[in-house]
Amino acid sequence: MSGPTTAFIVADPVTVMLSAAAIRAAQAIAEGYANAENLRVEHEGKQQHLRDELRSATAKGRDALMQEVQAADAEFETLSKLAERYASLEKIAATRPASPQHNSEFELAAYLRAMQALTAELRSILLTESALRMDDLGLEATLDKAIADATGQTAVQRLLARIAHLGEVPQDIASVAKEISDAQFADSERAQLLTTELRLRIQQRVESVQAQAVQEASALVLQQSLKDLGYQVEDVSSTLFVEGGVVHFRRQGWDNYMVRMRVDAKSGTTNFNVIRAVETSENERSVLDHLAEDRWCAEFPALLQALDVRGIHLNVTRRLEAGELPVQLVMKDKLPKFADEEETSRDNKLQARNIPSPAGGRGLG
Repeated sequence: MSGPTTAFIVADPVTVMLSAAAIRAAQAIAEGYANAENLRVEHEGKQQHLRDELRSATAKGRDALMQEVQAADAEFETLSKLAERYASLEKIAATRPASPQHNSEFELAAYLRAMQALTAELRSILLTESALRMDDLGLEATLDKAIADATGQTAVQRLLARIAHLGEVPQDIASVAKEISDAQFADSERAQLLTTELRLRIQQRVESVQAQAVQEASALVLQQSLKDLGYQVEDVSSTLFVEGGVVHFRRQGWDNYMVRMRVDAKSGTTNFNVIRAVETSENERSVLDHLAEDRWCAEFPALLQALDVRGIHLNVTRRLEAGELPVQLVMKDKLPKFADEEETSRDNKLQARNIPSPAGGRGLG
């Protein structure tokens, strides 16, 4: 049995970001295929000569799309081999969306967009991780043009090339690089010390960027994992693990009960507890509170496992017994509304309209 539970959050950076990339790719594919179906239905209503023209244009377009798809697939394979040094091939392969079954022009275009976005994310993950470890990608350095162009150049240029994919170089790094350039010939010892400082600042820059990327990816992974387990979940802010906050989720049929997940970004912990939505006049405890906690207790391990597979490890540090603390009562108007709650509310209003009055008359319909 379990009441409120607290856990320490430990994320595997590469796995979490790969998981988020996979989720985004799957979402892009689903949206693209839905749009493709809408377009197909729309074109079915056109006249025959227009459909013939569309077929001809589609055939030409399909050939070009197939070439681009093959190129995107090949690039993914190349990146996957490089990524094996940072993550298992199984995890990398799991990010790849399924190829379109019908190979229509619209579906191929949707798949291509998703694959291009996925390979861009995978490339960024690789470059960031290699920069963090000061790892050498060897002959595959052409993964990033800036790194390839830095081959044979100075140590400073090679270091700066490692963070080229992160955008504009921060001023604190650029200023040290300039100091090295100014001191290189006049004071070689100072230049060496400054180079060490530059390497440290670059490392800190990469760590900061990666940490934020992991936190934002974790929010997406959390939301999708809850949905995959069948929960209704309110929108999870991308800043949940950056700034902290709360998320509520529940299953249909849970009536007024839901689970509140509160994230404390500073301490890196999260707390889960069952809450009950109440009206203004309600404040009594219910015998169902204990059952609601037991129900959540039975389901909690599945969430732990789902998050763990995607790179978010929750190490439980405190777990109270069900009933040890009363279920928190929260005003209903302060909580998110979920679909079946709204349906139940409408059904109750309809039933109320049709219930005969005690005097045998009609309701207020």
